[in-house]
Amino acid sequence: MEKTDLTLEEIKQHLNVDHDLDDDLIESYKVAAFEVCQKHIGKTFGNEETENTVPFTPAIKVGCLMYIGHLYSNREITTDAPQTLIPMTVKSLWDVYREPCAY
Repeated sequence: MEKTDLTLEEIKQHLNVDHDLDDDLIESYKVAAFEVCQKHIGKTFGNEETENTVPFTPAIKVGCLMYIGHLYSNREITTDAPQTLIPMTVKSLWDVYREPCAY
């Protein structure tokens, strides 16, 4: 698997998006998801696990897809639904790789 093997097509399939109107928005959510994931874990993505890097595993990838879906579905600051910073299902996928006291 490449360092961050997640294509726009995979994300759009996950989101059930079949048009190109939101491609730039989706790409920005992808960048944000990678940033939030790496900050949460306390490591950057790399090709192998080291003291400072973690591979972009299937669980991390699914967590990123789910987080992108969360951002895409909740585009506005205000909503009627209760909000969390990182949804619990995403946290459960990323916490396996998290460094204690990363932030």
